[in-house]
Amino acid sequence: MGAMTNWQMEQEFRRLGPFTHLYSSPVENDLLVENDEDRKVLMNMMALVSRELNLDVMAYAIMSNHLHLMINGDSVQARLFFDSLIRRLTRYMASKGKAQMLSKIACGTTPITSLNQFRTEVAYIIRNPFVVREDINLFSYKWCSGYLYFNNFLDLITGKQSCMLTYRERRQITRTSNDAVPDGLLVSDGMVLPHSFVNYKVVEYLFGSARQYLHWVLKNVEAQVETSLRYGESPSLSDDELFQLTCSMCKSRYGVQSVKELSDNQKKEMAITLRNQYHASNGQMARLTGLPLHVVNQMYPLSAKR
Repeated sequence: MGAMTNWQMEQEFRRLGPFTHLYSSPVENDLLVENDEDRKVLMNMMALVSRELNLDVMAYAIMSNHLHLMINGDSVQARLFFDSLIRRLTRYMASKGKAQMLSKIACGTTPITSLNQFRTEVAYIIRNPFVVREDINLFSYKWCSGYLYFNNFLDLITGKQSCMLTYRERRQITRTSNDAVPDGLLVSDGMVLPHSFVNYKVVEYLFGSARQYLHWVLKNVEAQVETSLRYGESPSLSDDELFQLTCSMCKSRYGVQSVKELSDNQKKEMAITLRNQYHASNGQMARLTGLPLHVVNQMYPLSAKR
């Protein structure tokens, strides 16, 4: 059987859905997770809630002050997921003297209504840590799901079956003395391994191929910027990604192939767009438009390096 058409893939998306992107608001002047132990606890709680509600996680990203994840469920189920997660987190935060912090967190949900949106928002979720920190490789960072998809090495990551855990190991996962750890989860070093509760196979299927997956994560910059702005977050783009946007704007806005063909006024218009929409620095605006740096500094003197 050959590759499916776009229409067929869209039908598969609808058959396998619904899907919902769930996200928490950033915690003002505080951290949701301070260290890897906190991240491990949050990961375990995501796994337990997933099994408790029988909802597969599709993608996740644990940030220092907020959380993104996508589930295979509707908005009502997403709210139930979030409520259960917060209840568990409240107990943990209370043990650290930070229970009140969770009252600052609000939850939002975005229904995923098309295959394109599904791909865009999965890519957005797993890009979140990568665009904030330069030291992160999104294909090997365990606190986001980017490394799970199209990874032939997942079979080599083994853990202990949850049914074989000792009492102390179960308590380390659940943070309570009574709760059981559901069957079917794999545990290593006190953490539920993500590939035992994230349904990465469905994500792979809906992307179609590893090449498509890489395109949506690394190349589809305009869609990522639009998604970032929709969630009220500032896009953080590299020179290469801004260059892609610049080339696209040259063609769509001015009908030329490169910035070299633009007039000085058009270059200034381009610089303004790069600044206002994409938060480019003065140096990036100068490099991408070909304007002299002193001209850009005159346009944005407060951003000029002293």
